[in-house]
Amino acid sequence: MRRLSVTLLLFVCLTIYMSAQEKSFSVGGFVRGGLYFSTGDYRQDINAAFGDAALTMTATDNLSFKGFGDLRLRSGQQFGENVNSFTLREAWGMYYNNFMSISAGKKIIKWGKTDIFTPMSRFNPMDYTFRTPDFEDAELGNLLGELTLTPASFFRLSVVAAPFWNPSVLIIKPITLPSSMVVSLPEGIRTGNGYYSWGARGDFTFSAFDAGLQYYHGPDLLPGLTLTNADYTNPAQPAISVEGVPYIISNTGFDFETTVSPFVLRGAAALTTPSEEKEGNEEVPFRQVEWVAGLDWTPGAVRVTAEYSGKKILGFYEAPYAPILGTEPDMQQLMELFSTPGFDPVEFTRLQIEAFNRLYNNQLREYYHSAGMRIEADLLYGRLVPSMTTVYNFTSGDLMLRPSVRYKPSDGVTFSAGYEYYNGKEGGMYDIIDDFMKALYFSLRIDF
Repeated sequence: MRRLSVTLLLFVCLTIYMSAQEKSFSVGGFVRGGLYFSTGDYRQDINAAFGDAALTMTATDNLSFKGFGDLRLRSGQQFGENVNSFTLREAWGMYYNNFMSISAGKKIIKWGKTDIFTPMSRFNPMDYTFRTPDFEDAELGNLLGELTLTPASFFRLSVVAAPFWNPSVLIIKPITLPSSMVVSLPEGIRTGNGYYSWGARGDFTFSAFDAGLQYYHGPDLLPGLTLTNADYTNPAQPAISVEGVPYIISNTGFDFETTVSPFVLRGAAALTTPSEEKEGNEEVPFRQVEWVAGLDWTPGAVRVTAEYSGKKILGFYEAPYAPILGTEPDMQQLMELFSTPGFDPVEFTRLQIEAFNRLYNNQLREYYHSAGMRIEADLLYGRLVPSMTTVYNFTSGDLMLRPSVRYKPSDGVTFSAGYEYYNGKEGGMYDIIDDFMKALYFSLRIDF
């Protein structure tokens, strides 16, 4: 796979470079070191330590051809495990003219106009366990093709197709699980029947008002957990196997952006419908409607982004059991439950997996309401950039705070420091992950 990635990158860049008439070829990148110190009840004080590097290459004739490649190398430790990775984050080639563009390769595509809450972004998988001060580094990219048509100055149509599934990495890997349970999570590009996806988006641009309408069909970026084995032959030592699998969805959405001085206003609404029925399929989520409203405000050197997000679960029913994965369950209560005549331990385990999926996807309640805000300032002519990002889910009680500061003593050198804080109600998602996700970090990056 590594040899294939390097070959693809060199092929894309070399082909475009040789085909161009007024050729230009540029190379850039960075080297960086970072350290994360745990502030939660994690078993190790050093949450993560790493050295990484990026090499980016751009080739173009500035007329009709362009190619881009982004190679990443990382070595270190994260959550007590050694990390040595060499990945091709992006590698794509593009042909374009005034009417159309066509590109193919591994590419990062972000659909939607909202920022903190992104119900419209369906081609941009994320590694939610990736420890980095530059949070866009967690974007994985997708192997896909994109066709863009511009038949009029006010309208653009984009069609994207991806032949494989590149799932997001769930944030549950470091969770302490029962010794009897094994969880297998998918990572990397996956092949199989039904793993392809496609989508179309139309963007309309008018004076002081932009709008988009889109449709997506294919596997959700987040895998669902399904029970593959539950052997209670020996009740004292059961054997339970859980696997992360894809589920197919259709997603239809609308978003807009407009300027009402001094604010930039944004909004979005999306309907997500799984192809399979929810009941009896623990990995499949409910149908849901999401909506987002937000604004940007830039008073002087300060930038403020604020968004509200709402969600309604369609066809909702209460979970038979509260999720206990990742928590410390009441053993006496469990023993009484297991000793009840007619109790089915396998079905109980399946329902527990379903309850955890609902917890992870914010579907334990019929309605959810959240708010997020980011405040950032450019000081000392952009050399000092303090910021604060916070997201609070009013329904689940999950709270995330992310204060940070970046300082650039000279061109190409950046010191970063910050803190990631998570907190939630007992048994909630952020209560489960806060022990290993709460951390103070420092990093030094040198760009070239």
